[in-house]
Amino acid sequence: MKGKVLAALVLTALALATAACSQPSAPTPASTTTAAETRMGDMAMSATAPATGPIRSTGVVTQVDANTGTITFNHEAIPAISWPAMTMQFHAENPAMLQGIAVGDHVTFELKSTSQTGIVTMLQKQ
Repeated sequence: MKGKVLAALVLTALALATAACSQPSAPTPASTTTAAETRMGDMAMSATAPATGPIRSTGVVTQVDANTGTITFNHEAIPAISWPAMTMQFHAENPAMLQGIAVGDHVTFELKSTSQTGIVTMLQKQ
């Protein structure tokens, strides 16, 4: 009897070890994401089809750091890339464009592309 119990335990352990070493199953729908999806904070961001023309928006400057070449806007919604209105930091493609820009300025700005939305290529006071 002890032999049968021991054999059953060995077979169970062997089955568990084999299952642990087998190929993983296909991912479940809840764990799949497309290559175009990224996250910004707790907001899902999906890349959309390329926008026609420049990606422009307007906003109010809330922070400027010429040393790091960054600027933060409280910007309006940007439908071309499915972004709601929010406050967000961007990198200036050319830090010289930050000269003369101050907190509180109302500006129009242009983003580099749908794949490089964190880069501002044009900045103009309103």
